[in-house]
Amino acid sequence: MARSFKEFAAEQKATWDEDTKSVYEAASQAFEYEMAERARLGALLKSFRERRSLSQPALAAMADVQQAEISRIERGASNPTESTIIRLAKALDVRLTIEDAIPA
Repeated sequence: MARSFKEFAAEQKATWDEDTKSVYEAASQAFEYEMAERARLGALLKSFRERRSLSQPALAAMADVQQAEISRIERGASNPTESTIIRLAKALDVRLTIEDAIPA
């Protein structure tokens, strides 16, 4: 019987030295943070769009962004460019701000 990827990965991780484990943990945390932020951006976009009673195709036309890209952003499956975010914000008449992610 073939072993699962999870089993294979666990076997490989068992052979790692402390430096490798440390790098892996740091990269894993950074990846999880980025994915959470993508999901948060997507939820905000969807919320703003729905508050204005816009469909994805309507927003796509207003912002000159493909509807499929809006769908990916809303699902947290995309890493939109600055240009795309700015066009969406203008179309939704929202202001972009940058917040400190580290609690005071």
